[in-house]
Amino acid sequence: MSWWRRQRAAVIALVIAAAAVVGATVWLDVVPSIRPTDRVIEAESTVEIAGQTLELGPTEWGEFEAPDGSRTLSVRLSSTGGADASVCGQATLTDTHTGRTWVSSRTGLDVSYEDGESSCTIEASAYRILLVFLLPQDADGPFLLDIEGNDADLARFVIEP
Repeated sequence: MSWWRRQRAAVIALVIAAAAVVGATVWLDVVPSIRPTDRVIEAESTVEIAGQTLELGPTEWGEFEAPDGSRTLSVRLSSTGGADASVCGQATLTDTHTGRTWVSSRTGLDVSYEDGESSCTIEASAYRILLVFLLPQDADGPFLLDIEGNDADLARFVIEP
């Protein structure tokens, strides 16, 4: 029996595993980075996106517990809600100096929902949003807070904590 016949199951498993790694990398890293944004809406304090008006509230360092070598940055927003309100996409925070980007890690830090929602929702009345980012100690800002809306719109706030 040849070596290829004895090892065919292992070789097939290796090829499948390699294809899965490539597929996961493309799905999680490449596809989100090439997603087109038709319009970036830069705002100082208020922006209309996803059928609602978002207003930037206070930001606070270290409001929640963080692992050693890191700290949290809390960003509060208020929304008017509305009849045409729709769910927003992911919120990201980007360091303007280094280009490092973080997503809201509120669920990973076990922050309760008493202070507000974790993203835009379909609400007819006004509500609050609390975004919590887990950042390394050396990230001082300023930052860009990007919130994906519907129809490939992107709301952008400058955060200078």
